[in-house]
Amino acid sequence: MELPISYDEALEEWERFEQYLVQARYAIRDPKTGKPVEEDFAQVMIRVSGQFENQEVAKALSRGRIITATPFLMNGGNPHTSRKGYYSCYPLGDVEDSTEAIFEMERDLVAIFQHAGGGGIDVSNLRPRGAIVDNGQGTASGPVSFAKGFSHLSARISQGGKRRGALMIQANWDISDIIDFVTFKGDNPGKYTGCNVSVNVTDEKFWDNEELLQTIAKYIWKSGDPGLLFTKKSLANTPVPAKYNPVFSNPCGEYLSTKDTACNLLTVSLAKCLETDKDKYLLNVFESARLAAIAGNEILDMGGFPPVKRIKDNTLKFRPIGIGFTGLHHAMNHFDVSYADEHEAPLFAKLTQLALMLGSMQGSLDYGEISRKKGCELKPRKWNKSYVDKIETEAISFVKVALADHKGWLKKIEDVFSPLRQLGGLYNSVTTSQAPTGSISQLLRVACTGVEPYFCMIQTRKVKDIDESWKDFTLVPLEFYSYSAEKLDWVARQTAHEIDPYQQIRILEACQSFNHTAVSKTINLPASTTVADIREILDYARKSNLKGLTMFRDSSMEGVLSDQTGKGVKSRDFTDMDERSGSTFKWRGPAPLYVTANRGDQGHVREIFLNTTKSGSTLHGLAEALGRVISVALQHDYRLVGKVARTLEDISSDGVWHNGGLGRCYSIPAALARVLDRCSENEVDNEPEPYLEPSTYSSCPTCGKISMRRSGGCNQCVSCGYSSC
Repeated sequence: MELPISYDEALEEWERFEQYLVQARYAIRDPKTGKPVEEDFAQVMIRVSGQFENQEVAKALSRGRIITATPFLMNGGNPHTSRKGYYSCYPLGDVEDSTEAIFEMERDLVAIFQHAGGGGIDVSNLRPRGAIVDNGQGTASGPVSFAKGFSHLSARISQGGKRRGALMIQANWDISDIIDFVTFKGDNPGKYTGCNVSVNVTDEKFWDNEELLQTIAKYIWKSGDPGLLFTKKSLANTPVPAKYNPVFSNPCGEYLSTKDTACNLLTVSLAKCLETDKDKYLLNVFESARLAAIAGNEILDMGGFPPVKRIKDNTLKFRPIGIGFTGLHHAMNHFDVSYADEHEAPLFAKLTQLALMLGSMQGSLDYGEISRKKGCELKPRKWNKSYVDKIETEAISFVKVALADHKGWLKKIEDVFSPLRQLGGLYNSVTTSQAPTGSISQLLRVACTGVEPYFCMIQTRKVKDIDESWKDFTLVPLEFYSYSAEKLDWVARQTAHEIDPYQQIRILEACQSFNHTAVSKTINLPASTTVADIREILDYARKSNLKGLTMFRDSSMEGVLSDQTGKGVKSRDFTDMDERSGSTFKWRGPAPLYVTANRGDQGHVREIFLNTTKSGSTLHGLAEALGRVISVALQHDYRLVGKVARTLEDISSDGVWHNGGLGRCYSIPAALARVLDRCSENEVDNEPEPYLEPSTYSSCPTCGKISMRRSGGCNQCVSCGYSSC
């Protein structure tokens, strides 16, 4: 494939996009005018890195080897804000079953949202709908009713116009209202966009409830919710002792830890770790993670908590930090490892995760020594001994098999686990996590965020800037300019919807092996995925080592799900554009006009192109826009073709267009109406149901498009890249 712009043009586009992100989201603003006083990422990092005492950490931050989470980028070193939140997310645990507790939780969530964070809550303990209350004088409204209220609360809170509230709502699979809980988002498209929903799989009996499993598969197909949290696997695969119940999640699902603690995330850029030699690359990952752990501990000592005392107390007691990475697919490309390779890709991911885990644990030990020398000695947090035994044994066995020259890594394992056993733990309750990263990665100019493959080869963005103007960006991964045409074609076969969902799970499993909390990555599914396919993926996930799972089917639509029991309800595919066949009609007029109508796999008109041949002119732009808008409508519902034609056929202008087979028309819209009528003459439509909106997309607060979708647990705009996390 050929890249659409030159390297210099691509670099300029990334710089423009970085400037937009910084000024819209991260820059300090003048307290009088509200205008950004920082123009680019370098200025933000000068401010942020200046907050750290450790000069190695400051240098790593300024060079983009590591990066803090969004809240610290926005608020670290900001002298003007009165809402100095430094942490991303807060798992708050169970909502107690009382009116007072419910509204107290709402107050806590508001404080968290206003301090740049998101919350996670569990509604399992709320009385079911219809339960007797007030000595038999009334009935309870149920957990789903309150879940809806929490969702609206999250959607309403704007974090200084830079982020919106983010919320995860959990519930155990065996609560009385579980079907209502699973379905309330999917049955109300666009209404409850303030939350993600996850079902807690607390018992193996869950897998015997086929009705519930089919409902979950159906609603994942329909709307991307719910996700699943495998709480037993979480308890067994974390250093946090079970009595501290590390099964409560933050909004993105990557932080399963002790409730009422702050999610202190940092990210290592794998692009900055690359070397020609794989062992040197892994050493760089180790060292970057070590510095990130020191940075995370310094942030904890700076404070930056919302005004909820128990959160501050618990966080400083357990001192959790979550080091993850971004750019995994980029690193695989560098070493000619295909993301689709069932053996080599998981192996590479697991090696990277092991180096990151060991480095972060070493950083925890190092910070304990730093604190001791400063006279403020930290107490080690007790770790789960059986988990320590497990990961040490697995790490030793793995490096012996995976690395020919493994002696150095065996020494690193010994250097980390020997003092860990002497202390009974580390100075942090956990040190690793894997967030979806989003705009954090884009600030680092990493196009494959987190552990995700490249979503597409070229990203096009149209965003509304802070001055209300619209800006367009074409973002080409800069590493592509060092690839041959053959390698670009090779990468194109590994983008998100080309990667088998089972391979995506294998990659997650590999990363999960040496991750203390969880991995946030949505399993991307093509539009053609069926409910039965998703049901099979659930069974596959059951046998995996994952602590959680979310899936999203591209172009999920409301109202097109067939009854899989075969009761005569015909399934209609609204996304049949894998194969196109079309007709082009030439019209003579004031400007030559070409109208192309493309049919999808099912023979329906789904796509329109209008070309006046006067590229760059106002007429050409309007004609192209008309074709695009109508294509959007027809790809949602092909039955709109007649209605579109009737809307356009009477429009007239000061020109005349003529086609030998379709006659004379007095405007471009009228000519298009003739084409639509001709191309749809042979279509038969016996299904008069009305057009329904997509169930999984909502309005983006940044660019205004109906293009917000779930991505890795966050709500992310597929148009401009805005993320709620």
